[in-house]
Amino acid sequence: MGKFFVDKERCMTTVFIGSDHAGFEYKATVIRFLQDKGLKVTDCGPAAKERCDYPDFSSLVCKELQKDPKALGVLICGSGIGMSISANKHKGVRCGLAHDYFTAINSRAEGCNCIALGERVIGIEVAKQIINSFLTCLLYTSDAADDLLCVDLGGRRIIKKK
Repeated sequence: MGKFFVDKERCMTTVFIGSDHAGFEYKATVIRFLQDKGLKVTDCGPAAKERCDYPDFSSLVCKELQKDPKALGVLICGSGIGMSISANKHKGVRCGLAHDYFTAINSRAEGCNCIALGERVIGIEVAKQIINSFLTCLLYTSDAADDLLCVDLGGRRIIKKK
């Protein structure tokens, strides 16, 4: 294994967030949570809690991610499953479905630039932990270009072979 350096190509600049009606309440809370941390957050909708189709808002987030390779996305629906399936149909978007800290960190280590959550599946504090872990995980690439190191702010390390 070679020496590791910060993978600047994957350093986040913006977070795009979207939901459907089943994820609307968490979306509002998560936006405030991220803004309080000083992050630039773009709300891709919806603007109200009325029933809506998750692919419409997943697509809006994904189109933004396609334009900005350093951005990360957060999608919230009832289970997270629909949003993750919809997002993964977009070229250049790799969306992981996360339900805890471990799946959030592993999503980043596997190269995901978007994460999906289920409002009906997890509590809001767990959702905040997942999103915080996903967004703050630092990715390092080895000089041998065969390993990827993911380190969260707590110092936990995951090494993945490319």
